[in-house]
Amino acid sequence: MNFVVVDKQSNLITGVVTAPAQPTDTAKTLFIKVGEMTLNKYYRLLSKARKKGLLVDVGELATISHAFLDSLVETDKKQ
Repeated sequence: MNFVVVDKQSNLITGVVTAPAQPTDTAKTLFIKVGEMTLNKYYRLLSKARKKGLLVDVGELATISHAFLDSLVETDKKQ
């Protein structure tokens, strides 16, 4: 399973991890499960962002991926 790693304070996606189970969230980091299509969209956004020296914001990915937006809402409900 793939998970995007989100910095809670900045809402920036700091990376992607692959793990057999959901990693444990911390006070600073949130892990959100994503599928292959969402991951591909993230990498396209990341490619554009890196040209400017930036990271991808959670809102940017949620705007173009309804599946990610749904995962984000579910994660928020759990907290």
